[in-house]
Order: sequence, then C-alpha cells, then structure tokens
Amino acid sequence: MNDSPLLSFRGVTRQYRQQSQPALDAVDLDVERGELLALIGESGSGKTTLLRLAAGLEEPDSGSVYLEGKCIAGDECPGAMVPPEKRRLGLVFQDGALFPHLTVSKNVAYGLKKFDRDRVAHCLETVGLTGKEKRYPHELSGGERQRLALARAIAPEPRLLLLDEPFSHLDPILRRKLREEIRCILESLDQTSLMVTHDPEDALAVASRVAILDRGRILQTGVPSEVYRNPADQYCAERFGPANRVVDRESGKNIWKRPEDARWIACEIADEGDMVTVEHVRPMGHIYEVRVAPDEYDGETWLCFLKDASLIEPGERGRVAWRGSPEPVAWKS
Repeated sequence: MNDSPLLSFRGVTRQYRQQSQPALDAVDLDVERGELLALIGESGSGKTTLLRLAAGLEEPDSGSVYLEGKCIAGDECPGAMVPPEKRRLGLVFQDGALFPHLTVSKNVAYGLKKFDRDRVAHCLETVGLTGKEKRYPHELSGGERQRLALARAIAPEPRLLLLDEPFSHLDPILRRKLREEIRCILESLDQTSLMVTHDPEDALAVASRVAILDRGRILQTGVPSEVYRNPADQYCAERFGPANRVVDRESGKNIWKRPEDARWIACEIADEGDMVTVEHVRPMGHIYEVRVAPDEYDGETWLCFLKDASLIEPGERGRVAWRGSPEPVAWKS
C-alpha cells in the first residue's frame, strides 16, 4: 500500500504581476489519501490559487507540485507541466457549472470517455438522484443541482476531487443539509478531496483536516477540533468565530478561549478566575451573550456565552474562569 501523500506542494510560490505580495509564498502542504482537506482564509489569502495550481489552471513561479509522488508542475519538471485533462481530477464549482441544455444523465456522462449507462446510474444513486435522469438542471432544487455537479465530478473516478466554495450560494438550512450529505458521500467513496472555503462552519462540518492561510502562507494545519481549540494565533482563532485573549499564567503566552468555555463565578463564592465587570447581558435563545471587562486586561473585553445569566446585570462584579475547551460548536455570526 502506498502511504505517500496523494498531492504535495513543495516550496510553491506564485506571484501575480499586478500585486506586490505573492499570492503564495513558499508553501509546503500535503493532501493525504482519503482525507478531505479544507483550505480556509480571508479573500486574497491564497487558497483559490492553491486550488488552481492543483487543477493545472496555473503554474507555480517556483517550487513544485506532485501528484502520487510524480512532479506535475514546477522546478522539478520544467517545461513539462502535466495538463489538467491528464491529471484525472474532478472539479465542483460553487455554481455547479452544469450544462443547462443536457439532461441529468447526460451531464453525468459528459466527463466519461464513452457513455456508460451503469456508471451513470451508479453515480446518480450515490448522490440520491435516481429517477431524475431525464430532468434538466433548471428542474432541480439548489441542493439537487449541487449533488448533480458532484455526480458528474466523481463519474470518471478521479484521483483527487477539488471543491471551490461548494456551499456558498445556498441558504443556511439547505447548506447544513447538503454539507452532511456530501460529507457522507465522500466518506463512503474514500474520495481524497481538497476544498476551498471562507466559511468556518463548512470546514468544521465537512473537513477531516484544515489548513489556514493568510497572505500566501500557511499558518496552521490540523484536524478541525484541534485547530478550533488550540489556534496558533489571533488570526487562526478568529477564522472559527469569536475568541478571547487570555494570558497563560505559567508561560506568559497568549492563548485563545472560546465564549462557550467561560464560567461565571460570583465574587463571594471563590477567588478562582479573573476579576471582571459586566458590560452588557443579552439573551440569545438558549444562551446569554455576556460581555465583560477583565481588570488585568486594560481596554479589552471578553465575550462569554452562558447558559444561565438571567440574574447577572451590567455593572456587576464577578469572576470569569475558563473550562477545558470542548468540541467545536456552531457559533452565531
């Protein structure tokens, strides 16, 4: 069995003429076999450029890209970039990029060298579109269109599936449903995938591993729960929602705590935690959003999500301590 990464970037740099900052700056990254790696970062962080290099739509200015251990672009294979059609990749775009004049079955069959009725039927069954073979894309719902795009991408049995913001155009309810469906489909196929997203919930819900990019550099990689609980810095912390800066008393280093990790302690009960003053309390359904000002952090405030804060009032003094970080949860934007 081959244990080497399916896709590798080694020292990859990409510089556009109109920009002073490289889109990618000496990036090293592996995509392991069977995993779904999510690239996350702000607009301009370099995540889409990395996807385009994997797809063969662009070439690196320096460094090399490897697929199954073989150089497909860059310094190690100068002048011999493997074209996109020979990389055996599948692509799913945010708008699906379906052919409106083709039926569902013909959209799926488009990427096959010759029409294979059994393969088309299998792919449609995999994505839950059996019985809709003769419909056209405009006759499908938004989620069905995106599942059709996935069926078309997996029909040729690609070595690597590339997904570019696959959920960004969907409403929140459909988005949550489709994320779960696509995650289950890709896991059942053991399909190695690379996904670009700016949405933290997409990464937390779908990815088996996350890479955070900023200004062309990779700042942190890891499984979503680990990156969520132990972000490398403020930028990494804030990719996944609100985070509070706390100084570790032993090391003196900054660490980042999530609002749901906060515990409120009345002053008269214990001397645990940091002394704070409550600035505001706001009910948010099943939790209360409480903003506090810690005494030892001049000018800063902490955001706390508390289950029961009905008796806490602005101006009240108390203490905030922090639990060991739990698994990531959906956060309110």
